[in-house]
Amino acid sequence: MKKLITVLIIFSSSTFAQSSVLEEAGYILAQQAAFGGLSYLATKEKVYGHLIVGALDIFFAYAGVQNGLVKEMGAQQIGYYLLSTGFLAKAGYSIKFGKNHSDKKRFWVNYVAYNVLVYSGYFLDSLSGPPTG
Repeated sequence: MKKLITVLIIFSSSTFAQSSVLEEAGYILAQQAAFGGLSYLATKEKVYGHLIVGALDIFFAYAGVQNGLVKEMGAQQIGYYLLSTGFLAKAGYSIKFGKNHSDKKRFWVNYVAYNVLVYSGYFLDSLSGPPTG
């Protein structure tokens, strides 16, 4: 336990990047909670959760296209268009094609898709290097 506390103290300093490892861990935990909540909501048809999540996915797809339009690197543009297609496919699954699946399967498909798509977007952003300014 003492080793773990020592490692956390070392990594919690902001010498490595703009934010500490503990702050980043908090961001990741918050994202995972949001992904889990949205994935759970996608299984609830009585409160139109599948439509809410599908609409949010369509918004993410639109944002991905807009982000791809402003990128100068061709690989980033293609990547964002592929991510947008992934979010559109996820929206289709949430709204219509996943209705015949069990709630457990719908949850996990949505949860894994959010993680893959969002973290792939972060990877695409990292290709252009750190922001200037």
